[in-house]
Amino acid sequence: MHPRRFGRASATAIVIAVLALSLTASATRRAEAVLYDGSNRPDLTLRYVTRDASDRYTVETGPAALRVSAPATNRATPVGSDTRALIWPPGTRATRNHQSCATWTDATAERAQQGIALRVRIDGDRLRTIVVAKNIILGATWQMNVYTWDSARTPYLQIHGAVTLEAPFAQGQRPRALPWRVCARVDGRRVQVKGWNTAETEPTWTGAWHAGSVLVPRKFVYPGKAGWYAGHIEPGTSLAMSHLKTVAHNAPRRD
Repeated sequence: MHPRRFGRASATAIVIAVLALSLTASATRRAEAVLYDGSNRPDLTLRYVTRDASDRYTVETGPAALRVSAPATNRATPVGSDTRALIWPPGTRATRNHQSCATWTDATAERAQQGIALRVRIDGDRLRTIVVAKNIILGATWQMNVYTWDSARTPYLQIHGAVTLEAPFAQGQRPRALPWRVCARVDGRRVQVKGWNTAETEPTWTGAWHAGSVLVPRKFVYPGKAGWYAGHIEPGTSLAMSHLKTVAHNAPRRD
């Protein structure tokens, strides 16, 4: 065997292997497109998914920020308000796979519930969405519950699981003070959630203790819009979010 010929063949094989890996990486890399961020005009719409009588919320907007308030004239049930709302930028396009992020900056009542809305879709009188929301039961607010809502289904609301983010959002079994940074994304049936506090750098979607995922039913795979969620705001109180951003992406189907 000629040493020189063997060396060329080996080099060729290595080049082919590297190219194959490069093409595979390119095929699986996410192609992202910003749908909404601070460069957009702060035009947002609100739609209630549940409502106590004629209670209402008001929304104040700024560049990539919002505050949702409940007027003092709203009624309060024995356990607080059960009014819940979706908020999204109406001018963005509907996409199948996307993500939404926000910094939850403050809430003036303990039970106020901040969240992320994914695949918001309205077809006539039918409203569908996937919601990732801060848990408000028994004080474990570091748990992110994953819900689906479908106005054509009974029950309207179903919960499919939760992602526990105790590491970034709890300290000694007590919730850390806001602000919290939360992102949620949906690819096919898979909803991924990650969160971090202001003392941390942004984690990866697979980072231990800072991320997790939940599967939703196949019928919730459809094009929709990405946005945010606000619920259980008691009369005279409010919640706020900043650094609002939604992104569309293409990803390989895994399920």
